Amino acid sequence: MALSKPPLYGAIHLGASSMSITIVEYTTIDEVKIIDYASRDVNFGEELFHSKRLSFQTIEEICRLLKGYKRMLDEYGVTDYTVYATAVVREAENRRSIMDQIFVQTGFKVEVVDMPKEIYYKYFGLYYHMMKQGLTKTKDAALFIDITSGGVGLTVWQKGTLVFQENVHLGTLRVMESFNRNQRSSLSFPAAVGEYLHSMLQPLEEEVRRFNVKYFVLSGDEPREIANLMGFETHGQETMSLLPQQFEDFVDTFHGVTATKLVNRYGIPEYRANILMPTIVLYSELLKMVRPQSLLISPYGFAEGVIVYKGAELENNRFLEVMREQNLQLARAIARSYQVDETHIAQVERFAVQLCRHLVDFGINERMIFVLRTAIILSEVGKFVSLRNHSEHAYRIIMGTDLFGLSDREKEVVANVVFYHYKGKPDDDDENFRYLKEVQKIWVSKFVAVLRCMRALDVSHKLKVSKLAIERNDKRIVVKATTKQDLSLEKWTFEREAEYFSEVFGLEMVLRIGGK
Repeated sequence: MALSKPPLYGAIHLGASSMSITIVEYTTIDEVKIIDYASRDVNFGEELFHSKRLSFQTIEEICRLLKGYKRMLDEYGVTDYTVYATAVVREAENRRSIMDQIFVQTGFKVEVVDMPKEIYYKYFGLYYHMMKQGLTKTKDAALFIDITSGGVGLTVWQKGTLVFQENVHLGTLRVMESFNRNQRSSLSFPAAVGEYLHSMLQPLEEEVRRFNVKYFVLSGDEPREIANLMGFETHGQETMSLLPQQFEDFVDTFHGVTATKLVNRYGIPEYRANILMPTIVLYSELLKMVRPQSLLISPYGFAEGVIVYKGAELENNRFLEVMREQNLQLARAIARSYQVDETHIAQVERFAVQLCRHLVDFGINERMIFVLRTAIILSEVGKFVSLRNHSEHAYRIIMGTDLFGLSDREKEVVANVVFYHYKGKPDDDDENFRYLKEVQKIWVSKFVAVLRCMRALDVSHKLKVSKLAIERNDKRIVVKATTKQDLSLEKWTFEREAEYFSEVFGLEMVLRIGGK
């Protein structure tokens, strides 16, 4: 659906190797007009990974560039904008000081994007554009490899379904910081880097290989720059294809890729060579592990991803539902690996969504329903570890897992909902709940109330309720359960859980049982 008045949006990206601003006009997400764009190469990332902090001089330089970007926003009358910061701020020990100085000097509030969310934005835009080009319908698996300064994201989709996602703290500058300058100049450095990367990636090798990946999908500036070094033109917005052998032949010409060789052969700046060198070696190691048939290089990176995501939200585009369903499929795959009762979980999830549709005026929106569904899907993973204190085990499993499509704050909500889904109530006496932000605590309380009531309707795991109907007036919700079986256990459990629901929502919750 086209927007009635095309709005303007500004996306500013503060990255480790570049800072950019993109100003766009939306009609639909298929009709996005770039009004203006500016970018500046920077080497903030090198400083960060050497000292773990950004210096006063660097912060001043960042603010100077941001002031220029603010003037651009003012000139175009852009009032809707976001300043996104990735690893260069996210991983700085003086992160608070950086954000405070930016706000004091420019008035910008910075949204620090965690690594899973950063990779998700890129995947969101990449998948949308590849879908429009008809490149996502293949029955063969595709592996999206996203290499940033601070991490590597490996995302596999097949037949339109997300089947695997893992993020590794193994980015380009993180690799370079693991070796000092003398080690980097050694003749054995390329082999050492390859072995180092292989050792870090090896635990994922069997997991990725089982999907029989046929395509590597690479996006952003670095793979396009590498393709240019190989002699290929990468202008335009179309996805280009290379054969793995072409890349391997390119690597072989170096007899060991080093930053120095890249500088000498192509005349590129040293800081860019220090990014490209580990990127090339990472691709090479992954090619050895997986052996795909083709390399697909997409021009779409972080800025393009957030622009598509923002446009989809403004337009309430159906693609949001497509991506949320992909994320839920991935959550189900994670839960399956912990041998959960999938039929029981599906029943509770279905009932909870039904109930949430009657709670819209209590602030339950589609995003919240998506987060709640994720929590329900993962609610019983802790039983794989132990039936005793399984909610605590589930909490730790979820906190240690990257949940694609969720921010770190949303993951904390999911983990807390799972912690309380079986017993206990959200309480500031509990450390896991106490450190949450107030809005997170409200989400957790509402989700726990919904989940525990709907879980009660299948507490026996026997799927006794064949149909559920829900009616609501101002002060009461009536849940009508259709069954031909004895629901005594379910009824007693529901009545106990309904007390907390009434406390949270201020609504009486009543269960009616029928046999038709």
